Amino acid sequence: MSEPAQPRRRQAPVPSAVRLLPTSLLQLRCERLALPTATAQKLAQRGITDLEQLLRVPASAFGKRGWCTADDAEAIRHALATVVRDGTAADEAAAEAFAFRGLQDELFGGLQPDERALVVDLVGFAAPPRSRIEAARRLGVSPQTFDDRAERARAHLHQTAPALLGRLRYELGRDLDAAGGLAPADRTTTGTLAEQLARGSGDALLPARLATFCFPLELALHRDHLCATGTRTLRRLLRALPRIVQPHRLPLSLATVERELASDQVEVPRNLVAHALRTELRLELGHGDDGEPTIVPDPRGLAARLVDLMLDLGGPTQLDDLVYAYRDRFRRASRRRIAQRLHQNPMFLQLGPATWSLRRWHKDELAAVEPLVDRVARRVAAGQGRQSVAALLAGEPVDVRTLHLVLDRLAVDPRVRLLGRGEVCPASHQQSGVLAQLLTDFRRAGSDVVTSLFVQNQPPERRRLVERLLRHNRLFVQVAADRIDVLSNYPFNAERLRRLLNLVGHHLEQQGGRLSIRAAKQVFDGTDLGGGWLSPLLLADLLRRHGPYEVLGDDVVCRRELRLGAELLRTVRQALREAQVPLTVDEILQARPELAEFAGCLHQLVATDPLLQTPDGNRFTLV
Repeated sequence: MSEPAQPRRRQAPVPSAVRLLPTSLLQLRCERLALPTATAQKLAQRGITDLEQLLRVPASAFGKRGWCTADDAEAIRHALATVVRDGTAADEAAAEAFAFRGLQDELFGGLQPDERALVVDLVGFAAPPRSRIEAARRLGVSPQTFDDRAERARAHLHQTAPALLGRLRYELGRDLDAAGGLAPADRTTTGTLAEQLARGSGDALLPARLATFCFPLELALHRDHLCATGTRTLRRLLRALPRIVQPHRLPLSLATVERELASDQVEVPRNLVAHALRTELRLELGHGDDGEPTIVPDPRGLAARLVDLMLDLGGPTQLDDLVYAYRDRFRRASRRRIAQRLHQNPMFLQLGPATWSLRRWHKDELAAVEPLVDRVARRVAAGQGRQSVAALLAGEPVDVRTLHLVLDRLAVDPRVRLLGRGEVCPASHQQSGVLAQLLTDFRRAGSDVVTSLFVQNQPPERRRLVERLLRHNRLFVQVAADRIDVLSNYPFNAERLRRLLNLVGHHLEQQGGRLSIRAAKQVFDGTDLGGGWLSPLLLADLLRRHGPYEVLGDDVVCRRELRLGAELLRTVRQALREAQVPLTVDEILQARPELAEFAGCLHQLVATDPLLQTPDGNRFTLV
């Protein structure tokens, strides 16, 4: 008797994804999926090695009692989405590359091989574009011969691809008209030929370079902006602007600049003139009293300009190179003023005797020298007097750059005090040796001394330091035009100085922020702070050294935030700018009667203004 037939096992249904997906994708190995290690190990333990086996996992595996947790399911879902996204992006990139090759064939199909190579080099289809001189040197021909070849290639290109070039010119011209004649070259309108070229090449500036090569009489490229003017006209504009917009003419109406450009047969869109003023001359556009656009100096400070220059230079820079770059960009530079700002502003870092950089670029190096800084600070604090940092590091493997990094860190170390020229002393020293010697000399003199003779009698190597101490240190006071004394010889201790400054501040609030020195002396003469010995010059020097005020000569004291000195000099410069001839101080006062109340200090202010010059010490003019 035969055995009963076994019931047929029902096969698991084939998932729809397995039926729809291509075989190449179903055979994708699980190792290529970006899965967490724990999830990948679970798949390997159950023999799941490819995507098809993963798709055939039954639904029960994902339940509460299944081996695949919610985190595993989310990881698998994310990995599959990544595979699909990458595959789609690759297909799109392949399609764009194919379309770009078609555009290149349509553009250059009618050119000779040498003409095609010339255009590709200049425009930058296959590599970064070459300049005209560099391309001519590469071909071994003169620039004139190269220009002739480029002109023939341009003419042949217009003959063989007129439809593409006409479309490119029309679309870019439409965008330029909408933007007022100036548009960023890296921005293209959706659906245009320029967008197809930019996306296919991966170079946002390629369409603009191609357009300026094909239409040099109509379009130009300047600082990544496409301009609705020819290349030659743009060059004439850049040559004419520095001559028209002179510093002594500012502020200057933009309409005046346009009229003078038109008289030189340079007619360009207003947006392009403003763009050239900002990028080439670093000037800004404001509004005059009549509301019209007016050219004004760059409002940024010196430090911000130096940061921009260093970012453009891209690394540590020699001081002289920085001065020359500043002069090229902003037309005027003072080496002393730039060096002073580099020393004062913590954004800058000194890496050598004349090498400067941005501090943000050297955070790791500054952190690496901290052990050296600690050892030097300990040795200085344990010693006495002035010590050289270079001598303290003589046994260490340090170079000039590391030495300056150590000096930079020591400047903020509370254990030591920098004395300049690479020397330090313990912070416990209240006075330097030079200052202690000066006080000894004054005690021997017993009274005030002649400043010029006292400085002349100092050793030559410290005359400059002594002169600066006598001029700025709060231990001294100027009692006459050329006489100096120590403050301890006068009845001003810390309490009386505080009372004096508070009294001046109170009267400044009542007088609108400024007060004449003689009026202040009359106030003090009515209290125990004054007397016949308190001359206006002595009072002005006390306020200059100890008070938070601005003292104009020995005539006026005002609140520092008013910036009265700068306002007076601005008015003087405007009077000289309008006169266009050298003027004396009296003639300036006649031209500007509002300056009459400052006649006592105006000559001293004008004489110290670096923007003014005088050939005879009497008449002044703008630099």
